[in-house]
Amino acid sequence: MKIVEVTSIGITFVDSYVMTKFIDFKECNENWVMYNKRKKNWSEDEVEQYRTKSKCVGQRDICGKPCYFEFFTRPFTKIEFTNFLAQNHFRDLQRKILEVGWTTFDLS
Repeated sequence: MKIVEVTSIGITFVDSYVMTKFIDFKECNENWVMYNKRKKNWSEDEVEQYRTKSKCVGQRDICGKPCYFEFFTRPFTKIEFTNFLAQNHFRDLQRKILEVGWTTFDLS
């Protein structure tokens, strides 16, 4: 797996089958908002309030074996880091996601 580009729109990467894939951050965020609506039984007003505040597009675990990001696509898209510099690559992706205005939920 290789990250090609991280923008405010999403992530372009090449998977293990050498297929170029794209993760849409707006789609991920909307899935996160709707998950919270179902889980917390929110009204439409509560959903709209949360939607304006939330920038979450996935979850991450640097302590996982291997460390990974999991994005809220349908189905979820998991990016694992398995090489010698895995934690460095993990932190680099985390930094890039923050720089373009989105966040991920920390599971570690």
